[in-house]
Amino acid sequence: MLRDTWTKTLWDQRRSLLGWAIGFAAVSLVYGGFYPMVAIPEYQDLIEGMPPGLIEAFGWDEISSPHGYLGSTVYGILGPVLAIVMAIGLGSRAIAGSEEDGSLELLVTHPVSRTSVVLQKAAALAVAMLGAGVVVFLAIIVLRGPIEIDIAWTHIAAASLNLALMGLFFGAVAVLVGAITGRKGVTVGATAGVAVFAFLANGVLPQVDALAWMQNLSPFYWANGSTALRDGLDAGLTLALAGASVVALAAAVAAFNRRDIGA
Repeated sequence: MLRDTWTKTLWDQRRSLLGWAIGFAAVSLVYGGFYPMVAIPEYQDLIEGMPPGLIEAFGWDEISSPHGYLGSTVYGILGPVLAIVMAIGLGSRAIAGSEEDGSLELLVTHPVSRTSVVLQKAAALAVAMLGAGVVVFLAIIVLRGPIEIDIAWTHIAAASLNLALMGLFFGAVAVLVGAITGRKGVTVGATAGVAVFAFLANGVLPQVDALAWMQNLSPFYWANGSTALRDGLDAGLTLALAGASVVALAAAVAAFNRRDIGA
């Protein structure tokens, strides 16, 4: 029998985590493998004929380059969507889901503090998200030679780390909402709303001059796959992603310690 909450959480989720790993690998390999088809002048001309706002929102301005293509597909749209959905699912089950199915009340009757419960659930979430980042990293490394992706492996690692940390942030938000409400449906809906707003703040709202400052507050901007693939790790932005998750989890601990479970 597993003695630690975080290891038991990972063990209980082993089948779903395997499924997510396959999904991340498939998306990375399939969409990454399409790069030679878009690395031609005709495709760039097609993109340039689209509305500028659409190009900016989806990061297609450098799509004919390796970092621009991977940054706008694997690390810009598809990877983040998978990471966010995975993180919200895991984060909403961590507290709210466990409370609704009755397992949380049993857990807190054991000699373990509520703070430890939240932190160990968060540790399991962090391991799962970092594992997803490793899968994406390995998939792109496998493709790098066959399709001639001229990007340093350290830059790929930086983009993959930021992808994992962005997922961890939204998972931490889900843990926080679950700790406050104890309701899984509310947690999923609220966190999904935060994710949609963060996407708009990064790609759509900056097109309005008065709202451009909001981009700096978006996890999508902090994770920016194209920039990481081109320039490597930006310690400030990566720390912002990690720090935002820490703040959300600290708030979750405070909320969970004050709430009457099952009330």
